[in-house]
Amino acid sequence: MSLNSNQRKIIETINGPILVLAGAGSGKTRVITHRIVHMIQNVGINPSNILALTFTKKASIEMKNRISNMLDKKDLDKITLGTFHSIFSIILRKESHWIGYRYNYSIYDHKDSENVIKRILEDINFDISLKPKEIRIKISEYKNNLYNKNLKIKKSECFIKIYESYIKRCFQADALDFDDILLKTNDLFFYFPKILKKYQKKFKYILIDEYQDTNSSQNSIVKYLASYHNNIFVVGDDSQSIYAFRGANISNILNFHIDYNNAKIFRLEQNYRSTNYIVQASNNIISFNKNQIFKKIWTKNEKGEKLKIYCAFSEKEEAQYIASFILSIKKKTKFEYKNFAILYRANMQSHVIEYALKEKNIPYKIYGSISFEKRKEIRDFLAYLRVITNPKDEESLLRIIKKINTRIVKTILNLSKKIEIQIYEIIKNIDNYQFSLSINKNTKKQFNKLFLKIEKWRTKLGKINAYIIAKKVVNFLLEIDSKNYSNEDFKYILDNIFHYVHEQEKLKNGDISLFGFLQYFYLEINENINEKNEENKVSLMTVHLSKGLEFSIVFIAGLEENLFPAKSSLDDPLQIEEERRLFYVALTRAQKIAVLTYTKYRYLWGKRKVNIPSRFINELNRNFIEIKNKNNLCLEKKIINYFN
Repeated sequence: MSLNSNQRKIIETINGPILVLAGAGSGKTRVITHRIVHMIQNVGINPSNILALTFTKKASIEMKNRISNMLDKKDLDKITLGTFHSIFSIILRKESHWIGYRYNYSIYDHKDSENVIKRILEDINFDISLKPKEIRIKISEYKNNLYNKNLKIKKSECFIKIYESYIKRCFQADALDFDDILLKTNDLFFYFPKILKKYQKKFKYILIDEYQDTNSSQNSIVKYLASYHNNIFVVGDDSQSIYAFRGANISNILNFHIDYNNAKIFRLEQNYRSTNYIVQASNNIISFNKNQIFKKIWTKNEKGEKLKIYCAFSEKEEAQYIASFILSIKKKTKFEYKNFAILYRANMQSHVIEYALKEKNIPYKIYGSISFEKRKEIRDFLAYLRVITNPKDEESLLRIIKKINTRIVKTILNLSKKIEIQIYEIIKNIDNYQFSLSINKNTKKQFNKLFLKIEKWRTKLGKINAYIIAKKVVNFLLEIDSKNYSNEDFKYILDNIFHYVHEQEKLKNGDISLFGFLQYFYLEINENINEKNEENKVSLMTVHLSKGLEFSIVFIAGLEENLFPAKSSLDDPLQIEEERRLFYVALTRAQKIAVLTYTKYRYLWGKRKVNIPSRFINELNRNFIEIKNKNNLCLEKKIINYFN
């Protein structure tokens, strides 16, 4: 596909603030990658002065692969290209001493954070209705909004006390959570202008993909960096802003022209992905949103088939219809199973669909299931790796101690607080604290063995690579607990570490250290990557996970009020608009055929519910739709009127 005149104009406009509004399927990645290559090859910009930020590892890999086909490897390697978290974690690692952290800080995942919060609640003995997960989400929201005092938080006084205790404990453990990567970068640039100036001078040209997904913290960092040269190029689609629950702030893209004076605005409005019916229906749906920047997506593709709407009596019939439809299409066409996707608003919808597919021997793959790093044995293994790099990591130490003696965890925590000594120091001098901890000789021996092992591995940190240390840890775990661990448990993660080291060894300044791997793991491997389905299987996933993907035939199941749109959004017009954008994203994943299903009855939260069709079905222009079962019992008069 050659570049059209509009795309060439975008690529060749280099200086100043630029916003590209890129509709679904409009080839935005092509424009970004060609622009980077043009800047280097034709304009003569030094690739080391280019910063390109993405939101997912998948997007950064795709961008690098495309650029590598057009650019010399030495130039590609000079570009700073990656996710927000990966790039700014590298900067923090270099500059962490300015904000009081050591370079070997730990990264706490959601589970770690929730464990810290749980212990805080136990210590302060608060009578609080919020659960650790809910508090962690509120802490995340508080950080991503840069301490916005206007956030609605239950029992705010209690929250602030928990929050202050949480950040204190994380600091004492030399640990950052995911949100801290961005928050601490903001702190670094705000409190240390000389450090900011260094990176402003380096990053003369900033490019950002999926700008509609930025939160306040990310947007603040970008403003800091861009304020020196003012060369910022952002690509996004406000119609696909679907991550408010993660802190994404749609006003960042809506107000770009206000934040950056004299900003040039371009539009990519030609859709190369979908049929005309799907494109028109998508335009029709998103037109109901008030908070948007106007654009009219169009296509030269075939007219295609109208959107098919099917009302089932129950979720079981809905699933059976979907399975039968897949088999019917396969008999009539050359489509393979991997060309089909079934999208739903909530994970709970997948079970009935799975059963129907199994009944008809249709192979499928579910995305978004529990990842391997959440397994108990993998978290045990990672705890050792984290303590080796950072002995102050209290979360990991407590997990290891629990394996030695569950009952001693609380005792050792209390002693640590009482005498104000870190847990690792207590383990180091366990002989001195045997009486205080009331432990027997065998337990003391295990602590001594643990300390000597960790210290031995720590002395090798700068001498051997991450894979060699990881193998030693696995062997130790198998030695001390062969009943609960096996080689097979660790095969997948060891393969990942081996691959990481192998790839880093190819780079000029590659980081083969254990700390380097842990940063990579928690910020990139641990990311929920939406990989293309290379197996010949039907894809099942939530609509959120489908973003960035495309399929020939897409089913959108459960289009009912209280489900899609979600019940929690019904009283808030802004949340309804987000749900509508989510439906827009689901619809624009389809290339050839879109099938929308809903049910008369559905079991939700343990009760059988009578459903009303989603308002999004009501909003569809009847010229774009085809009702598949007009005689179905659930298509009663008031529902039929939706289409008249």
